[in-house]
Amino acid sequence: MAKSGSLRMLFRIIGLFGTPLFFIPALIYLLSINKALAIAVIYAIALTQIVCTTIKYIYPKKRPVPMPDKTLIQKYLAGSFPSIHTARITAFLIPFIQIYTNKAFILAALLAISLVGYSRIYLKKHYFIDVIGGFAIGAVTSALAPGIQNYLNLY
Repeated sequence: MAKSGSLRMLFRIIGLFGTPLFFIPALIYLLSINKALAIAVIYAIALTQIVCTTIKYIYPKKRPVPMPDKTLIQKYLAGSFPSIHTARITAFLIPFIQIYTNKAFILAALLAISLVGYSRIYLKKHYFIDVIGGFAIGAVTSALAPGIQNYLNLY
């Protein structure tokens, strides 16, 4: 039982990499060392958040362990699809992968994304398809973010 509790705690900690508790301090630091990359990541995460939030309200799929969904915030939190943790960590790391093409770095980034996704399944917050959806959304929005950034910089 203690082993299961320790594993649960480990996956809760890993899951934090898909939250603002991780990426806001990371972005603040990144702004001081690589402003262009930080701005690219901000655009990717913002676009990811908008897409995921919209999907959660349009398609209110229940989590493996259902949560209350009476208020607007509860509806957002109770939605299973997509995994926003997985989408955010993907959106955070894809711009790095595009710049730092070292194979070891890419493998580490993909492992981090996979661990965050798996943590959401292990903790019974999401189904496998929710994690795959989150990964896909994070990857696509990261690919689209530079074009949107360039478009907005024209005005």
